[in-house]
Amino acid sequence: MFFAQLLELFSHVFAFFLHVTGPGSFPRALTAAQERQYLEEMGRGSRAARQKLIEHNLRLVAHIVKKG
Repeated sequence: MFFAQLLELFSHVFAFFLHVTGPGSFPRALTAAQERQYLEEMGRGSRAARQKLIEHNLRLVAHIVKKG
């Protein structure tokens, strides 16, 4: 129960953040080749590649949260 409430609170905070920062604040999506490259680098332990994947997938996360 607590986890569900926490998740709902997070989704509202995240939606507010998206509203305040505007639609142009996310980096563009990676190409398939770029994503594959970063996934390979992350598999070899690159924290920078992991961070790049996270940053460039924020648009997808926002879309999922908005629909939820």
